[in-house]
Amino acid sequence: MSRQELEPGRADAIDGAAAQWLLRRDAGLSAAEQAALQHWLDSDAAHALAWQQMCRADTLLAGLPAARVAALDRSGLAPAAMPAAPSGWLAQFLPLRWLGRLADAAPRAALAACLLLACGLLGYQQLHQPGYSQTFTTARGQYAEQRLPDGSSIELDTATEVQVALYADHREVRLLRGQAMFHVKPEPQRPFHVEAGAARVTVLGTHFSVRNVDGLVNVAVQQGKVAVAAPGRNADAPALLAGDGLTLAADGPAVPASVVPAAVGSWRERRVNFDNATLAEALAEFERYADSGLRVDDAALAQLRLSGSFDVGNPAQFAAALPLALPVRVVGDGRVKRILPR
Repeated sequence: MSRQELEPGRADAIDGAAAQWLLRRDAGLSAAEQAALQHWLDSDAAHALAWQQMCRADTLLAGLPAARVAALDRSGLAPAAMPAAPSGWLAQFLPLRWLGRLADAAPRAALAACLLLACGLLGYQQLHQPGYSQTFTTARGQYAEQRLPDGSSIELDTATEVQVALYADHREVRLLRGQAMFHVKPEPQRPFHVEAGAARVTVLGTHFSVRNVDGLVNVAVQQGKVAVAAPGRNADAPALLAGDGLTLAADGPAVPASVVPAAVGSWRERRVNFDNATLAEALAEFERYADSGLRVDDAALAQLRLSGSFDVGNPAQFAAALPLALPVRVVGDGRVKRILPR
């Protein structure tokens, strides 16, 4: 039986008894006392487990130099008053209620118990706390590339924010806003997850782009394979391969798309690609990088559609191309230019 299966009060009583037996053993057991200890161990599997844990901690402590043990005692690792035993996962390591009663009379036993607790905490932290965490951001018009300790890298587009956390058994990135290109070093035993809005992208090793702008999440794969999950939707969605894309709205269905692998993450070359985008969408994309000066006030014109690839740093070139692709004219000599019907 494990500690989690015991009632807290009974578990505390068993651990307290194990600690008392440890003290008596260190002082020397008579034949009768040795028989009594063996009877106590044989009477319940929980007794034997508590005894094994206590002896293991005592052995670890005994291996420390005497000066180190004294330093631990002076540091307050075995204080005279310990807090009440916590609930949940921490209770599986050691109860704490009885440590205060032992500390004054038996500092070594209390230290042994605290040492076992510390070992358990260390194991928990290694598994559940990231070994590396960092937040990266770019300002409007800025581009950045960040290399991660695992050998992966992230390229951040304009106005982008990502939070990275690397754990012992998995890697997590949250794309809070903007878009980023991910180059993931394969680690089969440590998958790489990207969360963006309602989407969760899981990959073992690949090159892909994720965008999270205005409530829309776009995933495009340049190389490799990724899986995209969203709560309550697409439970059986197939994995995305090179050339596959997916658009996921916060309150709508996932829409698959085909992409040109070589064009995935084209913003890294400071270009924006439009495929049957509305004029309003195209202008909004230019505005993500800088003030383009282009304005459209006519609702009908704003819904005209266009396709093409444009230099994001040259809105004047885009303005010159508009009359060639759409029934519009661009007027204005100053900083603001208005798009009007032809």
